[in-house]
Amino acid sequence: MNKKWVVKSTLALATALMVTGTVGNSVTASKMPLEYSNHKKVKKGGTLHVGYSSSGVFKGVFSDVLRVDGPTSDVSQFGDYNLFRANADHKYTKGGLAEVTFDQAQKTATVKIKQKARWSDGHPVEAKDMAYTYEVVANPATNSGYYDDKVRDVVGVEEYHDGKADKISGIEVKDEKTCVLHFKEMRPEMEFVNSGYIIGKVMPYHYLKDVPFDKLVASDKLQKDPLFYGPFKIKNMVKGESIEWVPNKYYGGKKPNLSKITIEMVDPGHAAAAMQANKYDVLLNEGPSVYSKMKKMSQYVVLGKKEQFYAYVGFKVGHFKNGVNVMDRKTPVQDRALRQAMGYALNMDQITKKFGHGLEYRANTIVPDAFGRYNDHKQKGYPLDLKKANKLLDKAGYKMQKDGYRTLPNGKPFTLRLLAPASSSSSGNRTSVEMYLQQWKKIGVRVKLKNDRLQEFNSYIEQLTNDGKGYDVWLSAWTVTSAPTASIAGIYLPNNPYNLGHFVTKENTKLVESLSSKEAFNTDYQIKQFYKWQAYMNKEAYIVPRYFEYETYVFNKKLTNVSLDPTKSQTLWEDIAFTK
Repeated sequence: MNKKWVVKSTLALATALMVTGTVGNSVTASKMPLEYSNHKKVKKGGTLHVGYSSSGVFKGVFSDVLRVDGPTSDVSQFGDYNLFRANADHKYTKGGLAEVTFDQAQKTATVKIKQKARWSDGHPVEAKDMAYTYEVVANPATNSGYYDDKVRDVVGVEEYHDGKADKISGIEVKDEKTCVLHFKEMRPEMEFVNSGYIIGKVMPYHYLKDVPFDKLVASDKLQKDPLFYGPFKIKNMVKGESIEWVPNKYYGGKKPNLSKITIEMVDPGHAAAAMQANKYDVLLNEGPSVYSKMKKMSQYVVLGKKEQFYAYVGFKVGHFKNGVNVMDRKTPVQDRALRQAMGYALNMDQITKKFGHGLEYRANTIVPDAFGRYNDHKQKGYPLDLKKANKLLDKAGYKMQKDGYRTLPNGKPFTLRLLAPASSSSSGNRTSVEMYLQQWKKIGVRVKLKNDRLQEFNSYIEQLTNDGKGYDVWLSAWTVTSAPTASIAGIYLPNNPYNLGHFVTKENTKLVESLSSKEAFNTDYQIKQFYKWQAYMNKEAYIVPRYFEYETYVFNKKLTNVSLDPTKSQTLWEDIAFTK
């Protein structure tokens, strides 16, 4: 799996969610419940039946650094645990199967694995497992999508990748349970769990060491008989369809309350009926259309958490050439006044009310509200304001004509082209996209779909990621990692190929780079700069925020100890229990 696939996968996930609706009510959206407990006595044991709403299958490569699909990650969550725990800010904290400490002066991160951490075959989880996992990622034979700039920040990784060294010199196995990572530079975002610098899900060296790197993905040890150090292990599996999980007696955490978990794929069209028939106790990957049916079923509780996700309108002002973005495209959307006016013309509240199933709410910046204080809640974003939009265009010289459309300041008529994807719910999607076109028409801006149609999804992704021609505006979304400064702002640097609008300004570069500076190790400074960047992005409007959303989960009310709180959900499957 290569980096391009990873990004396409992320876009696919985000857009698949996007096209069923659009935006909502602002960052003051009503909260969904995060936790549920029925306050009855816990009953030990029992089989938890879990449905996973998906029209496809899971590919079943049980390695976080080698898997190529999201469903496998979801169906393996009962055993595939992160070694580390995160606090409310998504940063490393104590309490996991391993802990990490940073030394800025020495440019190191020291990982100490707990003595109680063991694989499901009883073998200890060791420091050499972490070293081995980095080798798996960096070895070109595995084609791991985790091989990126963050991994290359470890000393010696590039030399190993290029075949100039047999081992990664910057990974030091001090003893059985201690691994020291030596970095070229220390960065503030390293303090975030899942930021990509420290791999949180390791592979069992003792079990896989004899498997050639180029055979790992296809090996039975990763596809049929994988090992886990989480609370459950696989007992039976019908590949792509279902898995039966039983407790891992060697798990280093709390003994699970359940005696078994079964999870199987269920088509979204049949999911609500299956739940109504009490076939499942839990439904994962619910989706908005299923949610609208599930919330009416009295035997279940629907919990929701804010996703690390944002949807946006993008303006294409350049191209990507020789490894850098160049902002040289001749297009009316080079004009900030036009971009701002198009942002203020969008009635996101109305669109969400009609298409969002109550799960989406208007975004105030492109930093998801899920990141708490990292989102500048004082920013208003682009609420509907047709008067302001028209005033911006009038002042900039866009004159309204008798046909209801404006001309450019030079007097010439113009039409913008919009790139938007088709989806499985294309009728609803087409209707929602038409609402965007109608809103822009209200301020005299003529916008038409590229080629007068929604784009086939794979073609849409190809055009976005390979600098396609013939469009000025596009609709899309991103799902981001737990390091908001790097995973969000970092995309919009001059050399990032996924700066899909190709905008480049000195001020933007300066602000983004300040987020990873030495001063940014001071969290207050970093957040202050992050707020400045959010304000700048809103003002310039190369990327206009549209909406955030909730991810929902369905649980039977006979269950207890259920929490989606980020600080508690890391132990959900060992905590959850049936009640008497």
